[in-house]
Amino acid sequence: MKNLFLTLVLTIVSTMVFSQITIKPGVRAGVNFASITNSNSNDKTDFYIGAFAKIKFARFYALQPELNYTRQGTSKYFGYDDIELQYLSLGVVNKFSPFKDLGLHLIIGPAFNIKTGENFNNFSGELEGFDIVFLGGIGYDLPFGLSIEGRYNIGLVDIFGNNINNEEPLDELFLNKVFQIGLSYQFDL
Repeated sequence: MKNLFLTLVLTIVSTMVFSQITIKPGVRAGVNFASITNSNSNDKTDFYIGAFAKIKFARFYALQPELNYTRQGTSKYFGYDDIELQYLSLGVVNKFSPFKDLGLHLIIGPAFNIKTGENFNNFSGELEGFDIVFLGGIGYDLPFGLSIEGRYNIGLVDIFGNNINNEEPLDELFLNKVFQIGLSYQFDL
């Protein structure tokens, strides 16, 4: 009888806990303002587009896995014009909504970028094929599923691979840096 009661209590508690979790898929797109650190380069304006699944665990917290295509680079780089780097980005974004009735949310998380293309082949070696990114930002959720976001992404891997073998000091690395402004829409299924 004790085991039956314990099983019943655990079933009810787990049902209550897991019924609070909601999953909403969505799409996102926007504008990138990208450049490369330590290069005295100009910002390159391009775009990003992607999809996500917002997994809401609590009123104030959601985990949002993302898959994005992003075009980065710089418009001027040591005499070269319009350097373009294209990435497929796999992100795990943490969204915090500290105010209950306000749509404001804070964004923080890592992403792993895989290079899918470039137009910068005038070097003796290849550019690095991946980047590890740290991102942070702020956004606002409108009541009908649309969100406005601003994010800052900073790469942690030198685009020439110089920090893989600790060849260069940190303040001399060439890292991707991107400011993103965009919209996202989550579907209420």
